[in-house]
Amino acid sequence: MFYHKHKKIILPLIILPFIFIIWEMSVVIFNIPQYLLPKPSFLAEYMAKLFSSGTIVPHILITLKEILLGTLIGVLLGLVLGYIMAKIRIIEKLIMPLVVILQTAPKISLAPLFILWLGLGIESKIVLVVLVVMFPVMINEVLAIRTIDKNVYDLMSVLKSNKIQVFFYIELPYSFEMLISGIKLAMTQAVTGAVIGEMIGAKAGLGYLLTLGSETYDISMILSSVIILSFIGLFLYEIFNILENKVLYWKATDINTTN
Repeated sequence: MFYHKHKKIILPLIILPFIFIIWEMSVVIFNIPQYLLPKPSFLAEYMAKLFSSGTIVPHILITLKEILLGTLIGVLLGLVLGYIMAKIRIIEKLIMPLVVILQTAPKISLAPLFILWLGLGIESKIVLVVLVVMFPVMINEVLAIRTIDKNVYDLMSVLKSNKIQVFFYIELPYSFEMLISGIKLAMTQAVTGAVIGEMIGAKAGLGYLLTLGSETYDISMILSSVIILSFIGLFLYEIFNILENKVLYWKATDINTTN
């Protein structure tokens, strides 16, 4: 029972040590230089020093701030724009081409523009995160609103409900599942957006450390930053996964029933 409930966590924890053992043995057997690929034991010691000295913590906090603020603003903008576009077709026709152009443009080409306009601070990175987060939330909101059965609106009309009541009792609950799915997808992209912005131009952050490690040929710094970023992305994704399971409890119940 415990295994089936937590197998998504247990299986990676079982496999991870084997990966590290193979990595360690490969470096030793093939005599790979430390500057090309450090051993996991050396990398763990290196990361422990970074955390114990407090060197890397400010960089993590800055990147997290960019991700969280950008995601919050992006979700709110995506929700509002998606709702307006779902309700007013002419607005969709006016806004959607611009949104598609911004979304299809490579983010690495937009980052220098935001840095020139907003500087090397976190503002330019937040705007980049907002851009990558807003699109999936907005599209999911449009789809969610438009898939609501017309009979539901007819019922609310018969009950003489106003627009605010329709929004809170029908449209918001109906769109919540797709909204959470959009946020989960956007969260992983938010990490990428923040890092791209920091790599192009920044004074701090994990993306800045990636660039610094590349310029100084410090493979340990690069790998440490990549590992921390991966855990940040996984942690944020799992938070929204837990939120989805808690809020949409009937969905989990249906899955368990069918299984």
